[in-house]
Amino acid sequence: MTIEAKIREIITENVDGIDGSMIKADAKFFDSGLDSLDLATVLLEVQEEFDVVMEEGEEEKYDSLDKLISYINANTK
Repeated sequence: MTIEAKIREIITENVDGIDGSMIKADAKFFDSGLDSLDLATVLLEVQEEFDVVMEEGEEEKYDSLDKLISYINANTK
């Protein structure tokens, strides 16, 4: 499974009423229907799944699928 597919799955599983497969890669998560609690949950799950650490308070750096994928690619082996 690709990083993108896994993140989309995490979104679908953790955010009520949002189908991760329907989110455009460059769309901001907040514009796609996620709220701040949803984003926090998704980012926690992503950190666990991909064994990466995101600095607290810097969630805006990861506000779209593209940015999140880039971060994971840059910070995993």
